[in-house]
Amino acid sequence: MSTHSTLLPKWLRKRLDSPVAILGRASSGQAASALLEGLGCECHVFDERAETESMRSFGVEAARKFGLVVCSPGFAIDHPWLQAAREAGCEIIPELDLGASLWRGPIVVITGTNGKTTLTEFLTSAFSSAGIEAYACGNIGRPISSLIADDFNLEAVAVCEVSSFQAELTKYLHADSLLWTNFDEDHLDRHKSLQAYFESKYTLVKLQRGDVLLFDDSVLSFGKEFGRELPEDGLVDNSLSAAELGVTGTIFETLPERNTYLIARALWLRMGLDEGELIEAANNFKKSPHRMELIENRNGVSYWDDSKSTNFHAVYGALKRFENPVVWIGGGKNKGGDLPRFVAKIAPRIHSAHLIGETSIKLAPAFEEHGVRVRVYEDLDDAVAGASAVAESGTNILLSPGFASLDMFDGYSQRGEAFRRAISHLSDL
Repeated sequence: MSTHSTLLPKWLRKRLDSPVAILGRASSGQAASALLEGLGCECHVFDERAETESMRSFGVEAARKFGLVVCSPGFAIDHPWLQAAREAGCEIIPELDLGASLWRGPIVVITGTNGKTTLTEFLTSAFSSAGIEAYACGNIGRPISSLIADDFNLEAVAVCEVSSFQAELTKYLHADSLLWTNFDEDHLDRHKSLQAYFESKYTLVKLQRGDVLLFDDSVLSFGKEFGRELPEDGLVDNSLSAAELGVTGTIFETLPERNTYLIARALWLRMGLDEGELIEAANNFKKSPHRMELIENRNGVSYWDDSKSTNFHAVYGALKRFENPVVWIGGGKNKGGDLPRFVAKIAPRIHSAHLIGETSIKLAPAFEEHGVRVRVYEDLDDAVAGASAVAESGTNILLSPGFASLDMFDGYSQRGEAFRRAISHLSDL
């Protein structure tokens, strides 16, 4: 592991003469610690949920012992611990910066409001199928620092999913290719405004070292609104059909996944790779669970699990799949955003709304104003039963909540599994 010390950039080398503070002991914190300790550094981990008082406290006095502070994505830019580190004169970086600074191969950075996980997984799979060594890392897969700590091939392609939480503090993540899937309201509880959310992602554009920047029309539109320049040749053409693309019968046949494929294809062609190999990869690719997945057809009613939908844009994309209004199950923990605007936009696409979670009380009257039949439930089991009671043969019941799951569940995966169990509990009519 010590061989990586020869790769240290100057900014990092000068900071490692002092101990390093690691804020957060989850996967990214563990990865940063393993990497730095392998370089011979002394690391001290701090976590607000630690058992010992010394690990739960990080103020200015404590921060003065450190030259470098590495934080997990859970630490917002205005977190008191980061404010203390700034006052103490520390260098503050996210774990992503640490790993990216030592990676020697190409870095493909993927960001966006939705679709970034599917795109990251698909591109990694497609590269591997084409004989190009690649690893998914960042917001999914493994932290990039852990790939280095475990002596992975640093000349491989790092396909790095980057959330706005990671991007807002980054200074040393220099993408060779940057793919920005889309942009819309999300995480406004953390970023406070739509422009601040956009700027967090635009940081990646400003840091980019390569010349491949690809994005959809929503990114271009918001960029113009916020006075941010984007190259004209980066806009991905979304007019091609599944048949023209050769992906009929794959998960990329319909929206919104087809747009994900189009961005992957644009990168693939820019790299001069064989399009036939990408089409073959598309035919073999399977999405992770809870992403617009048909669970079953029961008595002519189709049940769709899109529990990963945690923002408004994801709901808009999900509804585009269906020609007729759906029986919609939604609601959850609010992350900010214009609820009346959201309801107004989806109301014409919904047969009835079956609401759960903390946002249900505010959503219900908004749907009633638009003439949409609506009902609020205590739990997901009751919501599935209520939705099934009004669904006629030939219709679709869609769980695409549009909000975070943490008011009722440990995460979107648990919410999706609860949805599946609720379906299995239904009695055949």
